Amino acid sequence: MDVQNTINELTKAKEHEELGKITVHGWMHKQGSRKFKGPVAKSWRKRYFALEGAKMYYFHSDVDCRKYFNSRNGELVVGAIDLRDAFKLEQSERLDLPARGIVIHTRHRAWLVCPETDQDFTMWFDALEFTVMSAGSGNVVKRDLPNVRVYEMKGRFSYRFWYVIFVITALIELAGIVLWFPLGIEPCDVKYKTDTCEEIQLLYADTLQCGDKPFNGVWDPPQWYHWSAGIETVQCFKEPHIGDWVSYFLFYLAEFISISLGFLYYLGMWKPVRRGARYLRDFEPHFPPEKWPTVDILLCHYAEPAEDTIATLEKIMNLDYPPHLFHVWICDDGYCKSKWEAGAAVPKVSVNTGVIEDAGDVRHEVAQFMYDRVCESYELEVDEWRKEHTTVKMPTNANPRIVNRADCAVGSVRDDYHYHGLPKLTFVGRIKPPVHHSKAGNINNVLYNEGACGRYAIILDNDMKPHEMFIQATLPFFFDVPQNSKITRCCAPGCGDIGKICCALCQAAGVPEAQIMYCSKDCYNASGHVKSSVHRRQTQNTMSERMMCASCGSKINQKKGLCRKCNRAVSQRDSNQFVGVSADDYSDHVSVNQVGYVQTPQYFEDCLQLRLGDPCGHRNSTFFDSAQTGMDGYDCASFAGTNAIFRREALDSVCGIQYGSLTEDAYTGKMMVDKGWKGYYFRKDLEGEEADRIRLAEGAVPESVAAALAQRKRWAKGNFQIFLRNKKSLVTPSGSRRKWSCLRSARSTSSCDGSSS
Repeated sequence: MDVQNTINELTKAKEHEELGKITVHGWMHKQGSRKFKGPVAKSWRKRYFALEGAKMYYFHSDVDCRKYFNSRNGELVVGAIDLRDAFKLEQSERLDLPARGIVIHTRHRAWLVCPETDQDFTMWFDALEFTVMSAGSGNVVKRDLPNVRVYEMKGRFSYRFWYVIFVITALIELAGIVLWFPLGIEPCDVKYKTDTCEEIQLLYADTLQCGDKPFNGVWDPPQWYHWSAGIETVQCFKEPHIGDWVSYFLFYLAEFISISLGFLYYLGMWKPVRRGARYLRDFEPHFPPEKWPTVDILLCHYAEPAEDTIATLEKIMNLDYPPHLFHVWICDDGYCKSKWEAGAAVPKVSVNTGVIEDAGDVRHEVAQFMYDRVCESYELEVDEWRKEHTTVKMPTNANPRIVNRADCAVGSVRDDYHYHGLPKLTFVGRIKPPVHHSKAGNINNVLYNEGACGRYAIILDNDMKPHEMFIQATLPFFFDVPQNSKITRCCAPGCGDIGKICCALCQAAGVPEAQIMYCSKDCYNASGHVKSSVHRRQTQNTMSERMMCASCGSKINQKKGLCRKCNRAVSQRDSNQFVGVSADDYSDHVSVNQVGYVQTPQYFEDCLQLRLGDPCGHRNSTFFDSAQTGMDGYDCASFAGTNAIFRREALDSVCGIQYGSLTEDAYTGKMMVDKGWKGYYFRKDLEGEEADRIRLAEGAVPESVAAALAQRKRWAKGNFQIFLRNKKSLVTPSGSRRKWSCLRSARSTSSCDGSSS
């Protein structure tokens, strides 16, 4: 008895000693309480947190924290989190947080806090993990996030509620225009509603334009319409002039079009998402660089200043990717000038001196760029050195067809620079056919005539300078998780076989399978899982009971947590099984991943126009911040013409960049979506700490108002051309909402115009 009293006294002394001992403290962001969900109501409060024992207090300031632990004045405490009820601790997958978030699941709610830096995140997570494990309340700890993740943006319920209200209100408005405010039912004289037209005419000297039937006698509405419009007793109606009717129907048509466009636009925001991903080099399990895919980078150029091209090229050459795995193509559309005469089989080709005088000689500048990097001695002039790398494909009368696809080019002038330690660089000057299809033909010429064979292709405009991590940030979306990484071994002591059965109760509670997986019933019983603290904690703290097996759907033994069906199927133990996680298991095959392209935002370098408030709207915030995230929820983000990476198989499935529209980019993206490919939208400037948030590509804004208006005109005209291409495909039963979501940005479908010759 004395021994027990001694133990109790020592325990109380230890608890008293730990009382007031702060394990960790610091500033964190905490999400405040909200009356309804949605970004508008979301509020983040910066609070000072202190972890004492199994409780985490938060205060308005660090001064209040010190005062509280000196005086124990409860009025200084804003709130507290009792970690004795916490059964799950994980890193938040949300991408709209001020910083990396920690989610603490208790019986009553889930707490979300955001340390300010990565160091603070590690410090707090370690302390909370130790506290939760020591308290014996739970053991589900998820520190790492998946390689690729998608976050469903908050506020969907609120948005959908207001969308339904908008639809109902709009329909009531349209009905009201027809039922209560139309022409043709106005009484001839409001004072004498029940009098006939003859009786009213006697009161006026001038002839009245009235009739005994509404709507000029053209339509006799039913009785319920008379009742709803309040004209049951009216005997004489005004007969409006034809001009009044034209104005009325034009007004109704304008309202109908406006509301219809609103329906389509706001429907696109039905389920907006944001995406996040590790860099390819940071994949877990590790993805070795020797297994990375090859990439073609297509830099499109036509009459832009040569210095802009070289500035972009310098950024491309510094990309964080093995240089032997990516090939840079300068797709020049203005170097060669082809003049076609009537009846001639081949054109007269010359150097386009006008473009060179205005914008500079890009071919020479590219040669100079490589010359400065690879030549140690300057024995040869740049142009002489360049000629050693030149290949000319020129059509002749004897052989007019020298390319695979004559729809995009009839020949080319190219310079190939391939040196060890540097990415391969190729300048291609296209010789245009009579109908050259502008930028679309320029890109297709490189893809199908010049030998571009990378598994992926990045398309950039001349001024869009990519960040050095562009490839590392966008490629992860094309790779599925390793299949073998999902296979775990038996966790029974002394057994290393493949796990085949697990406790369904613990699995439903979120316990990692590596802690609850067994190869057979013998190992399951031998490990004593039912009596373990892992099983006890989760069965006590599970928020929703799981009565069915997570693997096969059969009933489970509620006491043991073992699936009878799965146990019978694997009752025999195989002791010679071994499977290791291999990097080869990362796959971008279309059978496991159907992502066709990933579009990134268009950002612009700092300039006077942006500092003045962006009067021309170059940032396109509505499109890149709202519309793209909405379409991304349907896996059909719009291709914006630049800053995008494509799967080569997806491009080949639609015969390359599409023709038939001034906005060939949007048209191509819509064609891929209709073929079954997915289009993603990814922003890297919303993830991680401020220092880690990067703009994947930045460019220059149009230099004048006239250039900006011409750009908008081209967009509007091109989108209307897309809409008129093939309207029937917009109303097919399959994927109708997905198609209409793309239609809201004037995206439609078409047949493949640029077929291979």
